[in-house]
Formats: sequence, C-alpha cells, structure tokens
Amino acid sequence: MRVAAASEEQSATAEQIGKNIESVNSVSNESASGIQQIAQSVESPVQLTGNLKDIISRFSIGHHKQNPCNSNSKGKLLKR
Repeated sequence: MRVAAASEEQSATAEQIGKNIESVNSVSNESASGIQQIAQSVESPVQLTGNLKDIISRFSIGHHKQNPCNSNSKGKLLKR
C-alpha cells in the first residue's frame, strides 16, 4: 500500500510541476508581449520628435529693427 500511495503522490507532484511550468510559460509570454509594446511606445515619440525637428528646421525667426512708433512689432517667422 505504501508503494501505491507514493506513486499517487509522485503523480500529483508531477502534475503540479507541469501546471507550474505552464504558468511560468504564460507569464514569460505576457512579459515578452509587454516588452514589445513598450518598445513600440518608445519608438513612436522618438520618430515623432525626429519628424518635428525636421519640420522646425525649415523655419527660422527673423528679427527686424523695431519701429519706435510701433512698440508692438515683434520678430517675424520666416521660411528658410
């Protein structure tokens, strides 16, 4: 009877180990998916920043002499 009990215990332990391995595999897959999403999230702002820098580089701020009669005159945005 001891052999049968030990065999059942071993079988239950093996089953539990199998379930734990499946859990670890699932968590690993979720982590990989999360890391991929983070990488994509980081890539998007970096690309947008590069695009914005490119667009901004096409413009410069030109300063004109201020007219003493017009104290509201400011620099003018000029396209390069």
